[in-house]
Amino acid sequence: MLFDICLVNAAMMLACQLYYDMHAPLEQLVHVRNTAPLLSLLCFCAFHLFGLYKVIWRYASIDSMVQIMLATFVGAFSTYLVSFIVYGLFTDVNYFLMPRPVYLFCWLLILALVGGSRFCRRILFQLRHGNVLLQKKSGKRVMVVGAGWAASSVIRDIQAGRYGDCYVAIAVDDDIKKRGTRILSVPIIQGTERVREYAKEYRIDEIVIAIASPNGDLKPLIEACTETGCRLRMVTALTDVKTGQTALSRMRDVNIEDLLGRAEKHLNMAAVSELFQGKVVLITGGGGSIGSELCRQIMAYAPKKIVLYDISENYMYDLFFELKAVYGEIVQNTLALCVGSVTDEQRLDEVFKQFSPEIVIHAAAHKHVPLMESCPHQAVKNNVFGTLRTAQAAISHGVNRFVLISTDKAVNPTNVMGATKRMAEILLKALQDKGSDTQFTAVRFGNVLASHGSVVPLFERQIRRGGPVTLTHPDITRYFMTIPEAAGLVLQAAAIATGGELFVLDMGEPIRIKDLAERMIKLYSNPDEPPVQIIYTGLRPGEKLYEELILDKEGVTRTGVEKVMITKPEHFEWNEIEEKLTALALCLKEQGDMLLALHEVIPTFYEPEILNAKRAEEAATAI
Repeated sequence: MLFDICLVNAAMMLACQLYYDMHAPLEQLVHVRNTAPLLSLLCFCAFHLFGLYKVIWRYASIDSMVQIMLATFVGAFSTYLVSFIVYGLFTDVNYFLMPRPVYLFCWLLILALVGGSRFCRRILFQLRHGNVLLQKKSGKRVMVVGAGWAASSVIRDIQAGRYGDCYVAIAVDDDIKKRGTRILSVPIIQGTERVREYAKEYRIDEIVIAIASPNGDLKPLIEACTETGCRLRMVTALTDVKTGQTALSRMRDVNIEDLLGRAEKHLNMAAVSELFQGKVVLITGGGGSIGSELCRQIMAYAPKKIVLYDISENYMYDLFFELKAVYGEIVQNTLALCVGSVTDEQRLDEVFKQFSPEIVIHAAAHKHVPLMESCPHQAVKNNVFGTLRTAQAAISHGVNRFVLISTDKAVNPTNVMGATKRMAEILLKALQDKGSDTQFTAVRFGNVLASHGSVVPLFERQIRRGGPVTLTHPDITRYFMTIPEAAGLVLQAAAIATGGELFVLDMGEPIRIKDLAERMIKLYSNPDEPPVQIIYTGLRPGEKLYEELILDKEGVTRTGVEKVMITKPEHFEWNEIEEKLTALALCLKEQGDMLLALHEVIPTFYEPEILNAKRAEEAATAI
């Protein structure tokens, strides 16, 4: 503060001398002396008002410069204003007032001196930690892919020492206009398709993909960077919740979703918004991977209430505070957490009566294939009769729309989990055909990356421990989709449903799990340690080599929504369904052979050996 007072008074003295061509008359120098206390006081107040003494100047930015401009202008202008008022009151004696240009010069000089003194601290800090002038050349060598604002931000942070002992050797970009230029002293070279060559040529240790708004699919670029063996990170743009504008970015490690996730498609969400805005939505299994993501996305459409219903309280509790951090106190009134089982008829009735939901999304299910093989009675109780109890509650309480989350394992199932989900699909279709005011529909899709119980988290843990990675069979394939994409498409299907449909999501091409494991090893393994091995443990009970999305007799047609298709589900009379449910209920009561009972009520329930042998024969014929 004392230093600022010295600077502003020096600026006034120099401004006066400049105005008089360095020959200021004595009476004007007396005015400078008389003005000094006033100028010091008013500038100090202005600097304090604009928060100049609360800024950490080593991180000063353009906003800080605007702050200084306004503070110094207010200080200089208020000095002139007070001097003018005093002169107007006491016209016989001029204590302060000087020619107007002196005050303009004074402001510009104060701006230069005060601003310069503060930005010198940032310059000195960068000189100590490696900056655009004296960038250090020691530590890990980093290649930044991209040369836009995100790359600039990353390079600046690395040069400031915020990412450890490393420095940026080169930046790579495809924009021909940037050829031969530099970004913060870092040379920009062309050709992202040549990242493998550049990694060897420049002895790169780490690669940062800093493309905040990609024009296309980044998967080929990520795969190319992964093959270099360098540690790979990327910038993720963070969006301001209120404005929707990109606010800042953060750097994170590349994950398997980046490699396997498909290019984002901007779908028309107007119908989804219309469906959920102002509505009460109940999500069973609301704490699970899909249920929680559905909740996150529905929150954006201003529902009247979201009711999460789950047997496990922990995931719901965590989700509540996650959303509270994003949306604030509105979550307190919008999100309701209800602990309960879908098999508990009385608890379901209590929750439906309390909240009167208009839309129900039924995501609750036992999904773990090997566990359900050893607990078939629990799978039937939860996946079949839990669906029945929830659907009956929806009918009795006047729910408008009921959406079942199904799975590709329901198609020609070879395991208990798939068979029970197929029974749930059949059950809802029969309820729809039976006639009620509730519209029943189902959405079928494959595996979601990084969900609870997924193979992806298991592989990652095994790789980070140094291996080995356990794989059941070298030829096993699965469909994969990211959790946000799956949830978004479920909402799209729900918005266009009219009742009785069985929607199937376009999962793209199936992925060989061996290829997935190899990609993850490249991504997560430490290159300085021995290579991670893959060992084969044999197919687990109920596991088949491949998955299907539709039955042969169902057929498929496109809808008006990209990646959402519709099948023609098989028709069953309600009396047939009652017979099937009676058989399963009797088996539950008597603790009978549930596998045999499921084979009897689900005609397409096969032993896995039959379908696996068929796939092996098809593969041999193709060769």
